[in-house]
Amino acid sequence: MNVRRKEKVMVQLMLGTSLILGFIPPLIMFLASRKKKAFYRETSRKALNFHLTIFPLFLVSYILPSSFKSFSYIILIIESFFILNAMISILIHKPYKYWALPYLK
Repeated sequence: MNVRRKEKVMVQLMLGTSLILGFIPPLIMFLASRKKKAFYRETSRKALNFHLTIFPLFLVSYILPSSFKSFSYIILIIESFFILNAMISILIHKPYKYWALPYLK
C-alpha cells in the first residue's frame, strides 16, 4: 500500500491524541474517512478496537478497592506501549498488531 507522508502524519497525530483522549480520536477518524482512504480506515479501526478492548479494564480498575489502584497504571503503561509501537511501526513502514477484540471488521 502506497501511503503518503501526510497520511502517516495524520494517523500518528490521531494515535498520539488517543493516548490522552482515549477512543474519541480513532472514532472520529473512522467515521470521517472510512469510505475515503483505506489506510485511515484500517489504522483507525485497529486503534478503535484496541481502545474498546482496554476501556472495560479501566472501568474495572476504578471499581476495585484502593489496594488495587496500581492496576490502572499497569493498563495505562500497556496501552501506551502498544500505541507507541504502532506509531513507530507506521513511521518505519513495518506491520503492527494490537491485542484487541474485533469489534469493528
